[in-house]
Amino acid sequence: MNLFSELGIEFWHWWILACLMLVLEMLLPGIIFLWLSVAAAAAGFVVLLVPDVSVELQLIAFGVFSVLSFVIGRRFFRPARSGAQEEDVSSTRSSLLGKTTVLTEKTTNGRVRQNVYGSSWVLKSDEELVEGQKVRVCGIEGSTLLVEAVKADDPD
Repeated sequence: MNLFSELGIEFWHWWILACLMLVLEMLLPGIIFLWLSVAAAAAGFVVLLVPDVSVELQLIAFGVFSVLSFVIGRRFFRPARSGAQEEDVSSTRSSLLGKTTVLTEKTTNGRVRQNVYGSSWVLKSDEELVEGQKVRVCGIEGSTLLVEAVKADDPD
C-alpha cells in the first residue's frame, strides 16, 4: 500500500508552506525557518516544472533542498560578528581594575549599587563607606566590583 498515493500535492501547496515558514521565521528566534522556506519554495518549483512527480519524490526533494539551503545559508550568511574574541569580553571588565569613582550613597552591609563608567554594578567593600567617599576598584567577582576606600594621601 502506497502511503501517499491519494495525496495530491501541487506546486502552490509548497509555496503556501514556504510563506508559512517565513511567518514562523518572523515570529520565532533563529534562522532555521528561512532555510526551510527556501526549500519549500524550491520543491514547489520542481513540482511546477515536473507536475507528475510523486509525493514521495517531492518530500525527498524538500529534504535535499532543506539540507542544501541550510549548508549554503550557513556558509554565506553567518551572523555578523563584532570581531570580539572571548578574551575581549573580560578585558572590558578588567579595564575597571584600578579605576576610581565616588560613592553616590553610603554602603549597607558593605554593599551599594551604583553606575560606574556607564554600567550598573554592585560595589562591595570590607568596611562601611559613606556617601562621597572616593573608592578604587581592586577586584571583580561576577557582577560585583570589589572596592577599597582611597585615602586622602593616596595618588590616583
